[in-house]
Amino acid sequence: MRKYTRQSKFYGAAGLVVISLSFAAIAAPAHAQQDIDEPQLSPMLFGETEKERREKIRQEQEAQEKARLISDEQERDHQDLDEPRLDPLVFGPRWRDDEDEDLTGSRISLGPEDNNRGFFSAFNFLTPEETNLSFGLGPVYRPDYFGSDDYEYRPDPQVYIKVKNFVFLDDSGADIALFGFSRFRAGPTLRIARRRDQDDNPDLFGLGDVGTTFEFGGFAATTFLDRFAVKAKVRHGLKTGHRGTIVDGVLTALIFRSDLFSLSTTARASWVGNRYADAYFSVTPAQSARSGGRLPVYDANAGFRDIGVSVTGYVNIGDRWSFNPYATYSYVYGEIAKTPIIAQFGDRDQFTVGVHLMRQFNFNIK
Repeated sequence: MRKYTRQSKFYGAAGLVVISLSFAAIAAPAHAQQDIDEPQLSPMLFGETEKERREKIRQEQEAQEKARLISDEQERDHQDLDEPRLDPLVFGPRWRDDEDEDLTGSRISLGPEDNNRGFFSAFNFLTPEETNLSFGLGPVYRPDYFGSDDYEYRPDPQVYIKVKNFVFLDDSGADIALFGFSRFRAGPTLRIARRRDQDDNPDLFGLGDVGTTFEFGGFAATTFLDRFAVKAKVRHGLKTGHRGTIVDGVLTALIFRSDLFSLSTTARASWVGNRYADAYFSVTPAQSARSGGRLPVYDANAGFRDIGVSVTGYVNIGDRWSFNPYATYSYVYGEIAKTPIIAQFGDRDQFTVGVHLMRQFNFNIK
């Protein structure tokens, strides 16, 4: 009985060994392939597994994408405060992916610009978003000198340049916005005032010429309620020309806007210093004598020169083309209107009417 028991145990153990070896032989190729494709190594000794590394890379990429989206949103918010993205009302709407977006509050620029005919209006109050060069040409009907009652037709070229919300140039000068926050801008300004020749009109005979003047000064501008802009400029003539001081104040309002037609209006007032008034409106004894006594002696003093209003329209006639009519009325004010140059030979009511055919170009300067 004891012998049988030992044999049973021996055969039983041998059977278990055979079965284990057979199972190991069958499972070995699968485990070997798994070790080749994805070794199961202890992270304490050998670092991360390939699967763990792939998962970690995926998580890092997701985190970077989320961080980028947050950064883009913060950049857009910052730009909305300091440099709003604007749609070119004057030149037609820009393509947008979101057709349902309300654009009413994003169409107004920061007011570093002047009216195409009256210091500040549609061409710059409603400026394009990107860097732009816009130019055009059209006829204008206007007095042959300020205060004249004689009118003439002239070709009137129009150039407008805007570099971001930093540099602005049109026919009334150049502004550089060195300082700004939210919807406020300020900085130096430069303007070239064209000369007045006594040959422009027989009524000016004897007064001599007022040369071309380089005016330099500063400006400040802001917008509010998404439809109004206020701007002030103080400039002083340098070396040639009148060598005086002129101050301009402007309020511009957007009246109506659609894809095909837009309309704005501008109210304006100008104040001039003594030197400016003397250059353009005083009559010295020598000048009176040269005029043959036709112009009596007159001493013009500092004060308001004129107040006025203008209306500017925009008609979209094609891709980056626009048709821009405008009209301006100015009322010559106070002592300036009493000079014999205006009171006897001119008119204190001044009108200007014109139109431009404009073409816009974008340079996308970053």
